[in-house]
Amino acid sequence: MLSQEFLIQRGYCCGHGCLMCPYEPKHTEGNTNMSKENDRVMELEKRIESLENILTDFMRQYGPDVQRRRAERDAVWDEMIRVLTIQKRRDA
Repeated sequence: MLSQEFLIQRGYCCGHGCLMCPYEPKHTEGNTNMSKENDRVMELEKRIESLENILTDFMRQYGPDVQRRRAERDAVWDEMIRVLTIQKRRDA
């Protein structure tokens, strides 16, 4: 049995009576008209892909690796401030 995803990617109906035929009217050879339900599924798949891209971008900008690097940078900065504060107290 061919999956509905495969049949959609093929782009046309073969007319062999596939159980998962996504085209309307069903089982009409050469037909490229998608049923309304499949249009909605494809629209949702596009939205999911868009959200996955947003999540990937977010993780690239604010993910654990970025947070770790920021924590390391902040630790160095805190140490520099501590040293400067000690020197200032000594000089005063």
